[in-house]
Amino acid sequence: MLNRAKRNILMNVYFLATAILVLVADQVTKSIIIERVPENSSIEIIRGLLYITHVKNSGAAFGMFQGYTNILAVVSIVAIVLIIILKVILKLDFAFYNVSLGFILGGAIGNLIDRYFLGEVTDFINLSFIPVFNIADFSLIVGFCLIIILIIREYFKREKARRS
Repeated sequence: MLNRAKRNILMNVYFLATAILVLVADQVTKSIIIERVPENSSIEIIRGLLYITHVKNSGAAFGMFQGYTNILAVVSIVAIVLIIILKVILKLDFAFYNVSLGFILGGAIGNLIDRYFLGEVTDFINLSFIPVFNIADFSLIVGFCLIIILIIREYFKREKARRS
């Protein structure tokens, strides 16, 4: 078994590697879309299901809260600071937790970069049944879903232990 210091380092690696992977994937894919797909045009990938559609979004994930770029940038900065504080203070040494926070951090930074440098976010993944989104949006949703799963799992563990 790993000693405490090595385990902490490993958890930090999971957290940072996930955040960096998400951030790089987000920024690289957005750059490719900006360079190769004209704005407001689509490329069909799977007819009736999946398209690459280059749109600009001055709102939040999935096109919500259009026109609130500055407020969303501040919310992103606060969220990034809170994620880092949570990571440092809670010191939970579950890989699942650290990867989840990494997804959220990477997604938040990815969209913040767009808001800061471009004034809006580039979205391009178009599934026919939901609004257009990007890798950062997807990662934020995945991270939050994983955190919810963790919370639910811990709740049921505690309930089971309490009943025993």
